[in-house]
Amino acid sequence: MTLFNLAKKNIKLNTKHYLLYFYPMVFSIVIYFTFVSLQYNKQINESATTLGKVEPAFMAASVLLLLFSAIFIWYSNDFFIRKRKKEVALYSLFGMRKKQVGKLLFYENLIMGIIALGIGIAIGVLLSKLFTMLLIRLMGFSILANFEISSGAVIQTLVIFIVIIVVTSIHNYRMIYRYTLLDLLKADKQGEKQLKVSKMAATASLLALGLGYFVLLQPGDSSIYKEYGFRAVMFSLLMILIGSFLFIRSVFAVLLERIMNVKGIYFKGVNLLSVSHLRFRMKGNTLILSMIALLSTVTLFVLGAIFGLHHNVTAIAESNYPLSLMYTSQNKEMDEEIAKLFSSSKEHEIVFSDRVEYIQVQGDLSEIGRWNPVMILSEKEYRRLAEKIGNHSEGVGKDRAIVFNDGNINQNTDPYTGKTVTIMNHKFTIQKYEEEPVLNQNYFVLPMVINDADYEQIKEGATIKELQVFKVKNEKSMEPLMKNIQEIVFKDLNVDQDSMIFSSFFQEYQHGVETYGLLIFIGGFLGIVFLLATGSMLHYKQLTEATADQGRYLVLRKIGMSRKQIQKTIANQLLPVFVLPLVIAIPNSSFLISALARFSKMNLLLPFLGTIIIYMVIYLGYYLITLRKYNVIVNR
Repeated sequence: MTLFNLAKKNIKLNTKHYLLYFYPMVFSIVIYFTFVSLQYNKQINESATTLGKVEPAFMAASVLLLLFSAIFIWYSNDFFIRKRKKEVALYSLFGMRKKQVGKLLFYENLIMGIIALGIGIAIGVLLSKLFTMLLIRLMGFSILANFEISSGAVIQTLVIFIVIIVVTSIHNYRMIYRYTLLDLLKADKQGEKQLKVSKMAATASLLALGLGYFVLLQPGDSSIYKEYGFRAVMFSLLMILIGSFLFIRSVFAVLLERIMNVKGIYFKGVNLLSVSHLRFRMKGNTLILSMIALLSTVTLFVLGAIFGLHHNVTAIAESNYPLSLMYTSQNKEMDEEIAKLFSSSKEHEIVFSDRVEYIQVQGDLSEIGRWNPVMILSEKEYRRLAEKIGNHSEGVGKDRAIVFNDGNINQNTDPYTGKTVTIMNHKFTIQKYEEEPVLNQNYFVLPMVINDADYEQIKEGATIKELQVFKVKNEKSMEPLMKNIQEIVFKDLNVDQDSMIFSSFFQEYQHGVETYGLLIFIGGFLGIVFLLATGSMLHYKQLTEATADQGRYLVLRKIGMSRKQIQKTIANQLLPVFVLPLVIAIPNSSFLISALARFSKMNLLLPFLGTIIIYMVIYLGYYLITLRKYNVIVNR
């Protein structure tokens, strides 16, 4: 019998054991192929008109997914091989040379990899339409998803995972040369040193976390952010990183020591066994628990932020685009034609319409470090429009000006008040930076209000233009109407596009839905994958310990411990391992989300709470599955 045939026979006769490694491989391939197939999906790329191509976003995310899949498969393979060290040692005892054993492991991994690739791609093809439908729905497209198999996605997945499979196969081949026969035979009997209790490290962890949280809680206009800016944010993240690692390494060890000193708790029931086991195994779990806690922090924060942005997409659009439509009027015929479109649409009844006079000139904003086109409104026009929108308006002094939010994401900062703007050799001091605009945001033009007397002076040497503005009902469903309006506005090819202002609520809302829908899909997809993978890592780690602890539990049964008591002991020692990463991740991500909510002035509480609940439910599922399998292993 050849080594290749022996490898096939091993897999066939021990399918149950090989599935522990086979499932993660198939899962990684399915997820990667499904994601990459969306990257090559022509239907989605052609529909995302307001975003341009979505392919680069998927490409960047697929790189992260690839790295994580490679790490996940490597970890699963390492777990699988560790379980088989005694088996590998027996091959050597039966007379097989190291080279032959290495080849056997190489062939086994290669066979499983090829089978996993075929099954993974097949499942991915079936799931690709489902995920396409989900993405189309999230991005608000009114199209039906087609079933298509992307050759580019198939080739990319095959190349990537063949490389991963070959690398892990070589790693398995070389394993036999890294250990002596005695090491392999005693692999599951090697003990771990108890984690040293350090009260100083525990105090340092709490101080680091407290300092990181303190910086994050500071308002955007505080002296810390004014002086240090982004460096303050990076410092707080560094403190949270250090504090989280030290917390898992030291604070939990201190708590276990305190429990041991409380005799009423330590000697009650099976607590003595559970606490002793946790102290014995904690050192080996520190690194993986720290990594999972930090990954969970990032995942909770990203998912909470993305879901929050999608939840607030309407509020963001309404805040930045208070008018349903505004454009530079070319002639009265155009305006009447557009008004007729609104009048003929029963769904989009006009709330108000108006014509606003303005001057567009180049403004010298050198004090702020800019040279911007400026749209100048008179105080009279500003007051009339603000009254219709329902905004507060205030008077403007001589040689003074009011400017509006220009799309700066950090609305806590005021880059304008007190600065000087020069318009046609006339200097204006900005008396206020208004966050609530009366006109739709235009990222190429800065709206500025001056008093009527100053406006008349500037008006003499400038070109006067007019804005036609509309406010209508049911702005979110203006897609067919907006296409007709754009055809009317831009049918004259001689229109100066640089001086033409055209802005609508619907376009911003549609862009927001597409953008945040895409972010939700990518972020949610990666977040769920990260969650499942980190949960699987904990799962595999605990099952490895279960295999090593079989002898210990056998001794406990022989001295009279019941099966129910053993199950309770296992439940008590597994629970902290699954809870501890969340004890770190939830506060960390909560402070990050609260800082983002304050910074962006958005309500992110409900989406974030929903994310935490989903996260906890999935981790609870992993805990229960691990508990069941752990009991099966130690009671075998």
